[in-house]
Amino acid sequence: MTPASVRSLYALDGQTAIVTGGASGIGRAIALGFACAGARVALLDRNIEQAQACAVELADASGQTVRAYRAQVSDEAQMGEAIRCICRDFGRVDILVNGAGHNLRKPLVDYSCAEFDSLYEVHVRGAFLACRAIGPVMRGQGSGSIINICSVMAHVAWPHVSAYAAAKGALLQLTRAFALEMAPCGVRVNALSPGFIDTPLTRQHDEAKRQAVAGTTPMGRFGRVDELVGPALFLASAASSFMTGSSLVVDGGWIAQ
Repeated sequence: MTPASVRSLYALDGQTAIVTGGASGIGRAIALGFACAGARVALLDRNIEQAQACAVELADASGQTVRAYRAQVSDEAQMGEAIRCICRDFGRVDILVNGAGHNLRKPLVDYSCAEFDSLYEVHVRGAFLACRAIGPVMRGQGSGSIINICSVMAHVAWPHVSAYAAAKGALLQLTRAFALEMAPCGVRVNALSPGFIDTPLTRQHDEAKRQAVAGTTPMGRFGRVDELVGPALFLASAASSFMTGSSLVVDGGWIAQ
């Protein structure tokens, strides 16, 4: 290998990436990272106004093409139409990041069925619909990388997030099974499992809760969204070319305890 070939492992020049939930939080950070690495990016979000504003900001910051598309990830018709538009506009799709998500924190016995179902609809059904739509495209290309944003809650338990943990656990198993199906086609499917990251979702905790969470993390703090860019870029790029069906945990040492 040469210095140039090593540096090129992480390059995404000429590639197209879709990031669901890309208008804010972790999705936005990853989308910006991909664009800065040379990819054209499609932001797929239910909030089209926020996504459009984000697309302008990311395009200005990176110099790459970034476009916004509206879809509720759990809606089959909306997802199908959005994916068709992205494929038409960009010609190919090399990377898919399933990053859309939300959380509800309460004891299991206090969940309504609708609340419980909503977590599965976004995290599991949403990823399923995106993978089902993009899978044939990547299979036809003979290449591609799919990254499902899971969580440390897919690996360990925590009180008052039972439905979220169950959904993320299901998403991790979906990742592994789909990886086996797509491996012969040259398509890789992996999970990125963050720990406690400073996002609008985690800022809903009161300060005492946030301090308690930071205190249980060996590195003594919440992670930053930009600290997920490198791991996501690794999974998306040729740097991880022999890696599929895996979960890359980025949690400040939390589940090593």
